[in-house]
Amino acid sequence: MLHVNLVMIEFKNVSKKFGGTNSVLDNISFLIEKGSFVYLVGPTGSGKTTIFRLIIRDLFPTEGSITLDQWDLFTLPKSKIPHLRRKVGVVFQDLKLLLDRTVIENVMLPLQFSGVKDEEARRRAEEIIIDVGLAEKLNKFPLQLSGGEKQRVAMARALVFNPEIILADEPTGNLDIQTSFQILDLLKSINKRGATVFMATHNEKLIDSGGDRIIIVERGRIVEDKKARQKSARADHETGKKAKDEKEELKKDKIKLESLVEEKGKNVS
Repeated sequence: MLHVNLVMIEFKNVSKKFGGTNSVLDNISFLIEKGSFVYLVGPTGSGKTTIFRLIIRDLFPTEGSITLDQWDLFTLPKSKIPHLRRKVGVVFQDLKLLLDRTVIENVMLPLQFSGVKDEEARRRAEEIIIDVGLAEKLNKFPLQLSGGEKQRVAMARALVFNPEIILADEPTGNLDIQTSFQILDLLKSINKRGATVFMATHNEKLIDSGGDRIIIVERGRIVEDKKARQKSARADHETGKKAKDEKEELKKDKIKLESLVEEKGKNVS
């Protein structure tokens, strides 16, 4: 049993029903340790997004309790909610970037809404944008960015309050595998600095690339909670790519050799 001070998130016998009878989550319980990297895995409709929405108080449980860093989320005074939300950085698959605002303006928004003066908000936003590798894109608009760059903007926006936990709900769902690994690397670097990362995904290659735990949900129930495999999916991906490239090179060499043999035969005749 973990000491209470080491627990970042705890769900105790949590159920969530919509419309009185439709149970989206059914009596789930789990702990997430501070500083850990945990995958939440399951098919569409299994309850992953509902779990995240409960953590940010976008929804309330029908039964059970949820604590975040020892705070009971649903008995918390309203005056404490802004402080709580600054502890949590959220990145959803639906990026929710404002298309008529530049990269830096999008990242500044949460700070401005919290009363931070424009000059300070711009300084902090620029620092985070540089940190996620978008120094050259400060004044670009979302439609001028690639999918991976847009996701980095969303992550920068989630990081402006230096949160203690990052909730990433399918952050690579619309990205190719190479860009997905880049986003995963960014999340891992954030985790190494001390932040807890709770990431929902169905991409097995990402899950195989390392982490601390995997929580698997199906039809609103936890069916497995285990240590993450440490096998490197990226290594598998690179090995597969290398083998494919080598196969192509062999094919080209074979064609060249056949061409030379044919040419030599012509010269002999």
